[in-house]
Amino acid sequence: MLDTFKKLPEKKQTQILDSAAHVFARKGYYAANVSDICKRARISNGALYKYFKNKEDLFATALGRVGILFESIEGQYGAVRKSVYDVLHDILKDVIDVTSKNRNYIALYLELASPSLKHFSQLLSHRLEEPSRDYWTYLVEEGKKRGEIDKKLNSRMAAYSIDNHVMMFMFSLVSPHYLRRFESYFSTELKDLSDEEKARVTIRSLKRLLT
Repeated sequence: MLDTFKKLPEKKQTQILDSAAHVFARKGYYAANVSDICKRARISNGALYKYFKNKEDLFATALGRVGILFESIEGQYGAVRKSVYDVLHDILKDVIDVTSKNRNYIALYLELASPSLKHFSQLLSHRLEEPSRDYWTYLVEEGKKRGEIDKKLNSRMAAYSIDNHVMMFMFSLVSPHYLRRFESYFSTELKDLSDEEKARVTIRSLKRLLT
């Protein structure tokens, strides 16, 4: 993004990025039209290019907000003061809330798995995912100290299991494909469960794997 965008009021910045996320999430990066984004954001095409170098820059900036969303969740959890599984359950409840309010941004993050967007993946994955990896590893180490996680488990691999569960859960909230995958792994009965009940199923699965 350019400095001119940073100088905009926060409300205007959010309006532009929300509009971009909406169009990108529905049409994909390559099919998304800058004119559609500008129309939704109520700005001219010329104005957009005063704020961003090009469409790629706009997409990367919108994706960067995913990192802010993740930080808003993880930032609430410092020292572990209760069971690590209770902490994970609280995090999943926050994921439900954040995803419900930011579906388009989560959908953009899901797009990073596409080979056609490997440039963005190489650019942003490090920034988006390392903090989560480090936090999951910390949580595993705390769980081992408390006797809640098997001490013989490799901490990084245990953190990987947590990350996979959380990502699958989060993506199931925005993607019909991932919802079907989630249901296929746990139970077809999950079709009738609420998101909160699915969160509890996810925690039970982690307990079976990690204890």
